Amino acid sequence: MSSSSIRREGWKGFRPLRDWRQLLIDIINWSPVDRGMLPLLLGTPLYIQIILWFEYVMQRPDRDKLINVAFGMQAILFFWYMIAGSALLFALGMYLRKRQPDAAWYQYLTTMSYSMTMTYSGWLIGTQSIMTGVVMLGAPVVGFILLERMPVLLAFLAALIGCLVLAVTTALDILPYAPVVVPPSDKSSALFWALSSYFLSATPILVIIVMADRALSSWRQREATIHTISRTDALTGIHNRRSILELLDKEIARTRRHGPPLAVVILDLDHFKHVNDTWGHPTGDLVLQQACAVVQGAIRQCDAVGRYGGEEFLLLLPDTSLEGALVLAERCRQRLEEALVTAENGAKFKVTASFGLASNQLCFELGAATLIKAADEALYRAKEAGRNRVETVSPPAPAKA
Repeated sequence: MSSSSIRREGWKGFRPLRDWRQLLIDIINWSPVDRGMLPLLLGTPLYIQIILWFEYVMQRPDRDKLINVAFGMQAILFFWYMIAGSALLFALGMYLRKRQPDAAWYQYLTTMSYSMTMTYSGWLIGTQSIMTGVVMLGAPVVGFILLERMPVLLAFLAALIGCLVLAVTTALDILPYAPVVVPPSDKSSALFWALSSYFLSATPILVIIVMADRALSSWRQREATIHTISRTDALTGIHNRRSILELLDKEIARTRRHGPPLAVVILDLDHFKHVNDTWGHPTGDLVLQQACAVVQGAIRQCDAVGRYGGEEFLLLLPDTSLEGALVLAERCRQRLEEALVTAENGAKFKVTASFGLASNQLCFELGAATLIKAADEALYRAKEAGRNRVETVSPPAPAKA
């Protein structure tokens, strides 16, 4: 699914059997309104979990020594209201996603609703509880990953100020601290609250870990893709000019340290303009692709080939003497000469190439510019001598200081 279709479909494009991991990666491509519904989708299960927890406690015979029953009833009613409010906001999002999918203000409503609900929950069970800490630290992280920056920042600041006000007012006995909690009077009630804290924190923790992991996986995948694209020629799939020159610098540095000679070959497809003019640019692209395939099949695994210019290619032959490089370049030339290219109209024709070769066999201190210049001069000689041949030039040694 393309990013544009993901943006249109959003969560609605999700199929139950679809890979949920890929779904989470795709979320960052959704429209602002679709992503604005995420706090509702993530918050509602938590509200239901809290209601179920309260209902469970209400059925216990020892409930009076565990919770403040009056506050518990109010809390159940509050979270039912929040579920109803989330449903209304969700309906608004469904309306907007078809008419104003880029309505960024919608995220302010949903993030602030989630923020205020979590602040109230923190007051009920204590602003210093595990759940409050997890939500205060984790929710903004997930929010910054998945949503717009400003709505998340404002919601976080509102929750932070709310928790600060609650901390001050409870410290001054203006409001009760953790009004729903009855302080543990024995081991069983202490154990109950310890387990309850982890139970109520389980959903936020799970959501934070999963969402953060998927978002980071998406970023790592994109970084790897961008890195590959930046170093690969789009048409042929081999090294681009920048990548092959960087590889040349590394091979020269290795040669200077360890000594094996390095050979550089520049090959240019003969009369390539004639190919484009006669058979068309699509056939010209096919020639470039086939030439790359032929050359890659003729060189060794340790060698490298990159697109140096339009129809020019640069070969790096590490650990190769001048004589060995000549043999390898000649093998490439012969295989190119033998290959047949099929044009779009079905006609078949041959393409040849001229090769210019240079080596640092006589002086390991030669730099990349010197080797390339020598190989380019050898290529010029090959063209002047009739093309479809291999020529060599011995680069001059650098002047001694």
